[in-house]
Amino acid sequence: MGYLKDMSTQEIVPRPIHLHEFEPMVGQVLLAECQPRPAELVLVEARPARHPSVIERMPFTLIFRSKPEVQLVEAAYKLRCGEFGPELVYIIPIGPLAGNVPGNYYQAVFN
Repeated sequence: MGYLKDMSTQEIVPRPIHLHEFEPMVGQVLLAECQPRPAELVLVEARPARHPSVIERMPFTLIFRSKPEVQLVEAAYKLRCGEFGPELVYIIPIGPLAGNVPGNYYQAVFN
């Protein structure tokens, strides 16, 4: 079981990312660019965050799942997201979720 590391993020131009962009992709496979190969992540959940934000867009949380043999480290990853992207997304491992499909779970929070 190997850890995959994120690739260079220098060419990503930051932009506001919104919940409505991810909601239709729940259940789909997204690709995180890693070495030695991209990691497949299933978008398990896209939901509004429970805490208030000081910015104009609604804060939200994304939950991803990888196969059990894929373990990503906490880092910013270039993520291919359907018809848009790559987007720079900071992913944090959160461990297994009770009652869910086996695999490794990750969270990204957009405040």
